[in-house]
Amino acid sequence: MFNKVMVVIDAEANHQAALDKALQFARVDEFELVLFSCDHTQYLVEGYYFDAAEVAKLRGEYIAERLAMLEEIAEPLRENGLNVSTVAEWSYPNYEGVISEAEKQGVDLIIYHVERHGAVSRMLLTHDDWQLVRLSPVPLLLVKDTPWKSAMAIMAAVDPQHARHKPSGLDHKILRTSEHLADMMGGNVFAVHAYHPVAFSGEYPLDAKQVHEAAFKALMEDFKIAKERQLLVEEAPVFALQNAEQQVDADIVVMGSISRSALTDVFIGSTTEQVVDYLKADVLVLKPD
Repeated sequence: MFNKVMVVIDAEANHQAALDKALQFARVDEFELVLFSCDHTQYLVEGYYFDAAEVAKLRGEYIAERLAMLEEIAEPLRENGLNVSTVAEWSYPNYEGVISEAEKQGVDLIIYHVERHGAVSRMLLTHDDWQLVRLSPVPLLLVKDTPWKSAMAIMAAVDPQHARHKPSGLDHKILRTSEHLADMMGGNVFAVHAYHPVAFSGEYPLDAKQVHEAAFKALMEDFKIAKERQLLVEEAPVFALQNAEQQVDADIVVMGSISRSALTDVFIGSTTEQVVDYLKADVLVLKPD
């Protein structure tokens, strides 16, 4: 399924959850693995206390340390027969470096660790996380620290009515990718379509249900997903997907995202980012072809 996978390594972390998930893929699929460190330190970004030559030298030393750290991680993996390369780059902001390197390397998956915070156990995406969801040109797997089950549950979040203007081919891509993951890792696909009639839109709940049922059924005809694993939920997507995730005990939620204007994001946000913010499962974000 994968040819080249880039894992973003967190130099400050004691445990590399993104790498752990990549190695689980590597047990059942053969691909090139790129370990990437994209980093900066604020005092060298600002550079107030150094001249240009000294800043360049110090940044070079900083990145050399990161590369040495990556090589320590890579060497035992190579000894076990994996094809592993390492890259360390100075980048500010970090997400620009991740996207640039992914395009340069021609990877078909980025694996990136995100942390959960707070009493409500929300993920609270950082600026880099949020920008990667919006702008990554290749599939982005956001992983948490929760291990995958031996029989995985892959949840495909689809929108056959395109209420949020998704391109028509994205639902098929989400479902195809979910099926490939389930076949590769062992497990089942659960297709979920959440809809919520808009107040004062003139759309009656019964009419809305019939329209969404018909669209969901038509989409499912192209896939071999058992009827009991097709979930149509009348609820706002943010809460519907959170509840469905708990219901099926999902390991990975596969969903789509499209880039929008920065102005739109500032004022109304994005369903994708809101959902990702609440889910406990890992999230694979796809873009339209």
